[in-house]
Amino acid sequence: MTLATLPAMLGAEYLRLLEAKDEAGIFDLLAEDAQIVDELTRHWVRGRLPIGASLRELFTRVTDIQSTAEDVHVTRWGDVQVETFTLRQVYDLDDASCWVVAPTTLVWRRVDHAWKLALMSSIPTDGA
Repeated sequence: MTLATLPAMLGAEYLRLLEAKDEAGIFDLLAEDAQIVDELTRHWVRGRLPIGASLRELFTRVTDIQSTAEDVHVTRWGDVQVETFTLRQVYDLDDASCWVVAPTTLVWRRVDHAWKLALMSSIPTDGA
């Protein structure tokens, strides 16, 4: 993973775990009521267990994930941190090479002294 700039970005760990296809590590980062956009189906997945199932299925199909975060902006309001950045990823999906450019938002919430991922919205654009 390459980060063009690295302010206090909690998402760096999320991207590292994603590249490693570390389902358990990502699961541990999630808030109980987490919500993500499934990049492939373009639908919301809500809750830790459904997200875990979605990741498990995705990780059987995807290999060689490489991520770059650019134009990173981090804002913290007490127990909430919002990270926005442009995610550039290359990976193999079902043995076909893919690349995406996706404006991405991560919302973190402090729960019992730990930061938990509450929202991940990353929807690929046409790459422009």
